Amino acid sequence: MTKQPAYEEALALATTLPLDQLAQLVVVLSELLQKRYGTWTALQGVDEVRDYLEWTRFRDSHYADGRRKNPQEFLAEVGEEE
Repeated sequence: MTKQPAYEEALALATTLPLDQLAQLVVVLSELLQKRYGTWTALQGVDEVRDYLEWTRFRDSHYADGRRKNPQEFLAEVGEEE
């Protein structure tokens, strides 16, 4: 029976690949993981993240009194923080 390489060995071999082959390896591994473990909607905590992002979007697109900002007002405010 063939011995399976350890993680450290596989990582050391991967880091010696030329960049184009390393990128190809990343794509293949991503596809393999997607097929084996599914999408990220199956992960725990996604609902909490989605709720937080929706709240943040609402907060940033409205004034404190509840009025909605128009796109120019929103973008002007975002530009001030940069």
